[in-house]
Amino acid sequence: MIHPIFLHVILALLPVALSGQGPLDGFLKGKGALDLAPSISFNSARNFAGAGGRTFPIAYKGSMISLFAEYGLSRRVDLVATAAYVFTSNRSGLQDGGIFLKYRPLRLALNGAGQIDLLLGSGLGFPLANYAPAESGALGQKALILPARILVQWQTPPGFFFLLAGGYNVRFDRLRENDVAAIRKLRPDYTPTQPANFSSLLLKAGFPTARYYLDAWLEWQHTRTGSDFLPGQPDLPQSFGVSYTQAGGTLFYSETGKNGFFISGGYIFSGRNANRLLRLTAGMVFKFSL
Repeated sequence: MIHPIFLHVILALLPVALSGQGPLDGFLKGKGALDLAPSISFNSARNFAGAGGRTFPIAYKGSMISLFAEYGLSRRVDLVATAAYVFTSNRSGLQDGGIFLKYRPLRLALNGAGQIDLLLGSGLGFPLANYAPAESGALGQKALILPARILVQWQTPPGFFFLLAGGYNVRFDRLRENDVAAIRKLRPDYTPTQPANFSSLLLKAGFPTARYYLDAWLEWQHTRTGSDFLPGQPDLPQSFGVSYTQAGGTLFYSETGKNGFFISGGYIFSGRNANRLLRLTAGMVFKFSL
């Protein structure tokens, strides 16, 4: 049986693992176009990577309902919003969400070689519920994150695209004194580490057509500082430094070239303070013109 301190650590790190590639890609919808994409994910892991690269046999199983929305404010600017609700055997509730802007300042024509788009993205990721991250079964790191993204996408004449996206994420959330005091009751020598900023890198290749879309991606996240999970040691998961490498892909199909459905998946195969998580997702995409 998993000790409660193990469980709240696993759940607290889960949102990072489930977020996948993040909310910002290399495409714009166009002015007045709205995409809504509800989905459900099934997630499982047998192991957890903690301090010093050690792997602990701590399993996880749960599901998540997500909503993604993107609206074209202009020809060059999109507004993106995300929200999620997580279900586990221990606790369920609203997860972190966010609001983001994506802007294309440059499009470079390559004559017969297609075009290159440069996009910039930022926004705010925040908790959707006032949960306490120190409680057993708590969801999320209760992170307040300001991301900064640079995306470069090459679209070839046959339709294939290649995306390189790099980012740096600033965390504004801080540990609460009450949470620190609760840990010190169990661990008097506890010296808290404040939540750390982290960087990310994404490589993606895909092929969109009128009726279907296919992609494959590889993503890295790295946190230089932060504390580490150790079995049996009380700690605040909000302060853990999370790093991982994951890969996955997406397949979308539409009979009409408008609304459609998609399936996707991802797997974290190495990391620090991260589940070795397998994620399978199915969802719908509804397109509107406003």
